[in-house]
Amino acid sequence: MLRRFGRPVLAGSLALVGVLALTACEKPPPGVSVVSGMTSANRAALCWSFDGEPLSAETCAQDVVTEALDGADVARIPVIPGQVIGISVDPVVADAGWYPVIGSQRLTQQPITSTYYRFTYPDLQEVPADGVSLQVVAGAEGTLGLWVFQLIPSPGVE
Repeated sequence: MLRRFGRPVLAGSLALVGVLALTACEKPPPGVSVVSGMTSANRAALCWSFDGEPLSAETCAQDVVTEALDGADVARIPVIPGQVIGISVDPVVADAGWYPVIGSQRLTQQPITSTYYRFTYPDLQEVPADGVSLQVVAGAEGTLGLWVFQLIPSPGVE
């Protein structure tokens, strides 16, 4: 008699444990890809607001960008002046609106709400050897996420 009731109880217990284990998993932050020529890189957000509330300056500040650029985790994309660069964002980023920023200058005045944007890499007179930062900033009404890439002069380009 115990065997007949033991299996459903065991199966129910295992299902409950499985559900509890899944609730402990953290959802990964959305990603952004940058493509230039034959090179592409995809990165997860340095910081992302999972609750949809703008991030505070302490949570996602300039020091996060500086640390990222000084660290090895920033994707370095070789580019040639005049070359087209593509940026692809996850749909949740597009829904929030986002801006591409080179150095400290926004490339668009209005937030982009599509998952893809392309621009021509500017013909900068003096691009430092270590390149310039390309930041993708999510959020039309405050920062919801941030990604950083480094655009570096392609080898052989002066």
